[in-house]
Amino acid sequence: MAVSYEFSPEDNLCVWSMSGRLTANVMVGIVLAARADAGWSNDYNFLTIITNASLADVSADDTATLVHQLAELDTPRADGKRKRAAVVCSDEMAAGLLVYYELHSRTERMTDERFFRSEAAARAWLTGPAD
Repeated sequence: MAVSYEFSPEDNLCVWSMSGRLTANVMVGIVLAARADAGWSNDYNFLTIITNASLADVSADDTATLVHQLAELDTPRADGKRKRAAVVCSDEMAAGLLVYYELHSRTERMTDERFFRSEAAARAWLTGPAD
């Protein structure tokens, strides 16, 4: 398993990269690590890129718990706009769980979460006009 993050202030993004066998605890851990970093900004949008990963250890209940844990960390942007978070994964097996995550997030998160199959589409949405 490999997880990392980087900040892209010029794009107003925190980018998480994840691969390998992932768990909900690992995903929360990398979010907490980024938030504790001196480079963190509460105004960042988020891009999560999942490649060559297995979500086999993440159940629907784990996903609901993950959404709840992340909702507790949500902070409003200084300008009052809703943050955006794009999750990119081309793996067919993970798609169902990620769509479930997106739908579950709509009612609990301050962040507008979307699932994409390509990084280009995700970046276009993240930088595009508000819906």
